[in-house]
Amino acid sequence: MVNIRNKTWPKTFVIVTGIFLFLVVGLVVGAFWTFGEFKESLIPDEKEEEKIIDQAEQYLVTKYPNMEYEISYVLYDIGENYGNFDYAAVILNTETQKSFMVYENRFTKKVEDDISIQEATEFIEEVTPKVKSYINKKFGETQGIAFTPTDDIGGIPSLNVSLYNKKEEINEEMFLSLIDFLQHELNIEHASVNIMYDNDAETWSKEF
Repeated sequence: MVNIRNKTWPKTFVIVTGIFLFLVVGLVVGAFWTFGEFKESLIPDEKEEEKIIDQAEQYLVTKYPNMEYEISYVLYDIGENYGNFDYAAVILNTETQKSFMVYENRFTKKVEDDISIQEATEFIEEVTPKVKSYINKKFGETQGIAFTPTDDIGGIPSLNVSLYNKKEEINEEMFLSLIDFLQHELNIEHASVNIMYDNDAETWSKEF
């Protein structure tokens, strides 16, 4: 019996060692492959860069025929900071010295620019102090006010207000007066307005 065990043990050891080495080699190869894929993903695709430059030039000739511009560089959205594209041509308007992006929208497959988005964002930033001042005077101290511009062309900004007030303390006239202020005093064409209460999950909401 002793001799049989002595002969069996080396065989078992060899099998276990072989399996272990196989798994280790597999893990190492997998790690190198994953690293290679990750490293490759960090490098912009030259063909895609050339493609967006060509698209941008054609787009600018059609959309802004009188614009004097330079293509500064191609932005590769490696960190997925933008939801609409992977590559964008960054354009410098040499007259205004303002930069904007031209890209192919991954959802619509149409080439577009972000000039209108930039203008809308600047406008929201400009009127936000007036919006906060009006709300604080009309409704009292708030838990928070967020006036957020949209990242999508054709989208609408959202105004979310969280109040300390109870719902019964706010009436429809007060809510509609805010809408009127936004539309006619601040000339905000479109927005989604939501007022939330301290004691209720319900909200006053309106989109215009």
